[in-house]
Amino acid sequence: MKARLIVVCVFAMSVLSGGSWAADSSEAAGSITPAAVGAVMVATAPGVEAPVNPWIHPEMPKRVRATLEAGFELAVHRVREVESCGDLFNRLGANGLETLSTGLYFPVDSYRREVEVCGRNSATSSEGAENLAYTTVGGAPTWICRHFARVSTETAAVAVIHEALHHAGLTERPHDRMAMSSIEITRMVKRACEF
Repeated sequence: MKARLIVVCVFAMSVLSGGSWAADSSEAAGSITPAAVGAVMVATAPGVEAPVNPWIHPEMPKRVRATLEAGFELAVHRVREVESCGDLFNRLGANGLETLSTGLYFPVDSYRREVEVCGRNSATSSEGAENLAYTTVGGAPTWICRHFARVSTETAAVAVIHEALHHAGLTERPHDRMAMSSIEITRMVKRACEF
């Protein structure tokens, strides 16, 4: 008996004003209003693995897109195959694959934002590290920095999972003083997902 794929399209209008930004190396505050976007969620018959693909904005630079797609694929594999990796999402009351499938990936929207939260000289950057991406806690959109194109597939996958955890509701210090820092979250992801 053949399994049938059921495709459900969900369209969302995301309007973000102010709030906390969770980045892969630090926190930043800002406001961005993306255009209307669509995400596709795929469900299959029991026992059949559904493909989980990222929604990537059409204006994402090609090299960044290629690194993001490779990192996303590895992230999906680790969430599916490594129990402790999937458990990172379970602890937040979320399903890791569903969280990944509902993420929306945008290129950083302006030179100002690139300098503020992506660059090594950023005032928000901790310990001189470059940020690769940032996400609002609980939000689906993730903004990808241009230098994401220069990282390895493993580093890209760690960043994808890190940002997906923010999408699932994981907070980060300094905006939540009781939360882990960005560096601690990245270490947790590397350990739990066997990177």
